[in-house]
Amino acid sequence: MKKRIALILLSAAFLLGAGCSSMLERSYVSATAHVDYYSVPEDPSILRADSYQGLVNSILYFVETHAVTGTIRLYNYTGDVEADLASACTEILNEDPLGAYAVRDIRYDTTRIVTYYEINLSVIYSRSAQEVEAIQYVTGLTGLRRELESAIDVLQSQLTMRISYFSWSEQYLEELFWIAYYSRPLYAQLGVEPVFTLYPDSGVQRIIELSVQWPMPREDMLARARQLEKTVAILLEGYPSAGEKYTPAELAQLLKSLAVYSLDGSQDPADALAGAPVDDMGLLLALELLCQEADLDATMVLGTIGQQRYFWLIVESGAGYRHILPQDLVHLVEGDAEELVLYTDEMLTQLGFIWQTSLYPVCDE
Repeated sequence: MKKRIALILLSAAFLLGAGCSSMLERSYVSATAHVDYYSVPEDPSILRADSYQGLVNSILYFVETHAVTGTIRLYNYTGDVEADLASACTEILNEDPLGAYAVRDIRYDTTRIVTYYEINLSVIYSRSAQEVEAIQYVTGLTGLRRELESAIDVLQSQLTMRISYFSWSEQYLEELFWIAYYSRPLYAQLGVEPVFTLYPDSGVQRIIELSVQWPMPREDMLARARQLEKTVAILLEGYPSAGEKYTPAELAQLLKSLAVYSLDGSQDPADALAGAPVDDMGLLLALELLCQEADLDATMVLGTIGQQRYFWLIVESGAGYRHILPQDLVHLVEGDAEELVLYTDEMLTQLGFIWQTSLYPVCDE
């Protein structure tokens, strides 16, 4: 069964209070290199194979080209043709990423012709050729993050990626999505419903399908983002920097003059800038938005403190990159602190925070 990983929208209380088989590896490598099979001289559309792996790779060739029918000839074949055909089709349907993603069934008939067996295939697809062509080939964590970020940047509803070496947990995929999503504060609001589906269920070669249900039509989301950009531009124009470039402290003071904190407030950065009650996440997103629009690099971090997941910011400052914690932002907005505290990696580690350091800028002295 194709595994579906349902992602539920993380609430503010939760976020802020809180081996592949050898057969699969062989199939993928062989299919990629196209070894163990070749066309017969008299008809290039007919493939010839002499071994079980050649048989698997021949079928995969037709699947990769989205062929509806195909012919394979087995010469000097010493195995049980019928049993091996059944096994090869099962392997492709259940263990090969493209087969698991795009193929509903493979049917065949065999004919013995003097010196060889001729196999006539019929492939029934669950995906169109256009859907297969749209698959993005991704290598490594950097490529995966880039594809997720690009999809969110354009409010893409569907993204399909083929990962060469899948080595991450399901939870890690979820975290990468939310990091990318909350690092785009112009779009951040309640109601986003993403779903990841993996093909096949296990293995180091996988196809990842992401479907995102946005809270409103794309054009409305874009119009809202444009209006939010205009609002921030007006605010920054009326609150110029004391130096050549804004500092996080200056922008935090601007936010303090606008925002109202409430434990039960919204997470919408637009509400924060308009003076409507917002919670911790609303304040973080609003400051992140102000920093980004003021040309300061700012990104949301998803880490842990104790056993709880926790969001905070990393922002560019005159002394390098620094961490900003939501509780300190709340203290500033509520008037319990005069200045915003900025943390280095070492300071935050000493407080017990843990995060995937390779995903974020280094915050050192």
